[in-house]
Amino acid sequence: MFEATKIIHQNSDWITLVLVFIFSVLSISKLFFKDKINFVSTFFFSQNYLSILYSRDKNNIINWFQGVFFMNQILTLSLLLYLGSLYFNMHIDQLKINDFLLLTLGVGLYFALRYLVGFILAYLFNFKKEFNKIAYYKISYMNNIILWILPFIVFSVYINQYKNIIVSITLVIFLLLLLLRYILVIINNKKLIFNNLFYFILYLCALEIAPLIIILKLTI
Repeated sequence: MFEATKIIHQNSDWITLVLVFIFSVLSISKLFFKDKINFVSTFFFSQNYLSILYSRDKNNIINWFQGVFFMNQILTLSLLLYLGSLYFNMHIDQLKINDFLLLTLGVGLYFALRYLVGFILAYLFNFKKEFNKIAYYKISYMNNIILWILPFIVFSVYINQYKNIIVSITLVIFLLLLLLRYILVIINNKKLIFNNLFYFILYLCALEIAPLIIILKLTI
């Protein structure tokens, strides 16, 4: 665990650049999408705001706002993977910013391919409308998670005392928020899901369970 503390300290320069970029993008988003940013931070508490945004965007769920947030998503998730890998001593002590950018590219491709496969399945089985709503809710809740987890990542990087405890708390909070996200997606779309149970099971197996199995096979 001492090694994780030392390695994070050594790589703090490029991590700072990544965090500055993330917060700069959020600041620019605040200027152009003020109402949406305010809504995003409260999705876990208010379904109404999420419903309002979906009503506005349902014919165009892939837009500039989601594109900007997607960029922050993959950078933040890549930082979490980096912190988690150090915490579990997965031998990436020489990771530099170029390697981190490759990691970010991999995370971005993973989510992009997941959406593409889901879109193709929705088109083939004629449940595009249902897929769009579920995907929009999942993306929006993930945006909410990113806003909440960023301060914990900052603490994990820059607070040297009890660093390993802070990193572990950050990872646990992220996993709990991720679980909450799935629960809320199901609760807020229960009628849609149960009316299309076959398609939901297909979606679950193809886009949630199968990728996790593949990743576990590749890493274990």
